[in-house]
Amino acid sequence: MNSATYRAPSVPEYAPARQAAPSSDEVKARQTFLRLLCRPLVTAHIDTHLYRDVLRYAKEIDSYCKRLDYRRTHLGGAIRLVRNPVLGAVTAPPRPLDLPPKRVLTLTALLAAACEEVEGGVTLVKLSELVAEISSSGERRLTPYDPDLLAERRALVKAATLLEFWGVLRKRTTLVTDVQEWADARTGIGAGYDVDRDALLLFVTPDTIALAAHHQAQFAQLRGPHLVDGAGPAASSPTPGPSADDDSPDAIWESQRQASRVVRHLRTLVETPALLYADLPSDEAELARGQRGLRAADLIGLIGGSVEARAEGLVWISREDECPATVLWPTARTESWAALMVADKAGRDGRRDDEGFVHLASGEVREVLEDLTEWKGHLFRVDLRNDPAELRSAVEDTLRWLGLLRTEADGSWHLSPVTGRYRDPELIEPAPEPDQAALFSGPIIDYTGDKAGLSDRATPTVAEPFGRHT
Repeated sequence: MNSATYRAPSVPEYAPARQAAPSSDEVKARQTFLRLLCRPLVTAHIDTHLYRDVLRYAKEIDSYCKRLDYRRTHLGGAIRLVRNPVLGAVTAPPRPLDLPPKRVLTLTALLAAACEEVEGGVTLVKLSELVAEISSSGERRLTPYDPDLLAERRALVKAATLLEFWGVLRKRTTLVTDVQEWADARTGIGAGYDVDRDALLLFVTPDTIALAAHHQAQFAQLRGPHLVDGAGPAASSPTPGPSADDDSPDAIWESQRQASRVVRHLRTLVETPALLYADLPSDEAELARGQRGLRAADLIGLIGGSVEARAEGLVWISREDECPATVLWPTARTESWAALMVADKAGRDGRRDDEGFVHLASGEVREVLEDLTEWKGHLFRVDLRNDPAELRSAVEDTLRWLGLLRTEADGSWHLSPVTGRYRDPELIEPAPEPDQAALFSGPIIDYTGDKAGLSDRATPTVAEPFGRHT
């Protein structure tokens, strides 16, 4: 494997250089909106600073929401940013690496429903009983919650932790052992909680759920259910031909698709944050190319930073050292730099199409991983060094988490053009410690005069990736 770094040629960036510098209030309003995007449900108890900032810049944030067709809902001591569906879908960033299992998410929803039956304080034991009662109803098609099973109790504790994170539950006691004893041996009350009614109502807002269900049903009738399930209809549906009947489903769909193009493109940049032309229908890709300067200015006005224009699309770049919308990557973990090197090697050896995507068959992926293991496998953790399947799973999970990789059922890879922003690091192994005699084995020269001939000492470093993940 070639470990030499490569710098891609410079590409144009759109930044508000010709505009008047934003005021400090404008900058803080954008930063607050960005923080609210990353934590769409905030309470005065959980994050006092963000709650106060959202109220302070409420007017500016409401104007940002209007441009993205979002809305800010305020109830008592809780605020929620609601992402209204467009064309029956909501643009969302890649799933986090630590996404809870489906069972935990199901129990979280059941636990939130159980909290609606609570007035004042409640114990974990009582919540467990309420969840068991709700899930055992014959009207619901789901596996009933069984508190006698250890795995179920542990999953319920994780669900309660999620509701704590969003501010729905506030733990009265701080003893972790009480919760662990209840989960492991079903002894004691587990923990005592207070239910935040305002946060609970915004967490399970009935109008938001009804709106999403209505859009799903509406567009399923217009274009078919397969186009409103999964990645979203905007990116996958072909441009329909002209219809003679203005009231036909195709004409309605086309009208709403045309009207929502700018909003959907902006949402993609805000949430993902790369707008790839290959993911758009041909007419939308042409529009995005022609209006890339306008889209860049719109995005910068919403969340700051700058926009990099490439042949494959637009990429948002944060200029902040600590940005809530960016991922701290690569890190010092084996999975992190292994994924970085694999992506770079695959980008050099794979087949690149006209849209900038790199494709590798499953066997080619295996060869890349074997090459990496042979080259730097002695630096891996033992589990990744001895188990190629575990190494592949760790690399795939990392690249999918970053939104850089799409995999097929046959194991083939499709790397996003955004992967081109990264280059493999030059891993410098530590030199062996010299013995004491070797330190003074050569002649001693006294440089007391002109030191112009001395060369600077270069400190080996790890090569940084080209650009920053956003």
